[in-house]
Amino acid sequence: MVEKAETTPKEADELDLIFENTLRPLMSSSARQIFVTMLKSPETQLTTLDMQNALKNSELKLSKKELNNWLNSLQASGLVQKEQERGKPTTIPYSNRYTYDLWSLTKKGHETAKKLSIFTHEAPSLNKEKTIVKIKLPTLEDITASQISDLENLYIQIVTLRALRDRGTQTDSLTLSSETGVRHEKILGWIKPYEDTSVRALYHVERKTPKILDRVLGFLGFKEKKVYRVWLSLEGNKRAEALP
Repeated sequence: MVEKAETTPKEADELDLIFENTLRPLMSSSARQIFVTMLKSPETQLTTLDMQNALKNSELKLSKKELNNWLNSLQASGLVQKEQERGKPTTIPYSNRYTYDLWSLTKKGHETAKKLSIFTHEAPSLNKEKTIVKIKLPTLEDITASQISDLENLYIQIVTLRALRDRGTQTDSLTLSSETGVRHEKILGWIKPYEDTSVRALYHVERKTPKILDRVLGFLGFKEKKVYRVWLSLEGNKRAEALP
């Protein structure tokens, strides 16, 4: 059973303050257009003449008195502020000596705009069908060398994670090769410590001390087989447990 949330008197007072004070001026389309004009402007400060010209483009013609009244209303709500200094228009060429009031959005104005933006984005509809995107694997006819390499690397990663997960303890790269059926050289190419950091984060790797026979063969010029101890890191365990 879902419990009904109760609104405390304090919360009700805060909601009243938001709607009766902060948002009250924005009930007017004129005030909203002024607010949006300031919000979208590349300039942080706009003169009243800047705003009048911008609003004309949106077919909202306000007299200087009407504009100032709405700006004062927005300022009373804490959304905008009038600067102490006056300025010349910043968005149009202007050589006249006369200056205008400068206005800017407050921090509260920017924060309010961000919170209100959730209402201007399209919300998912319950009536809309859910679109499921199916991943299509390449066919033999159109597969590329790059895709083959990606698929091979993905296969090695999956079987290696599974083998280490099922074993539960550390093992060596030779045993891992035997259990997964992946050639030892391929295993080494995947788990070596100097490989890609995203891969390295999944495993702990430590070089095993060569046996006497390996050293003798190396001394005689034969290629020494490098063997590593391998076990899963915390991140590797998490990824391995998520695999089917």
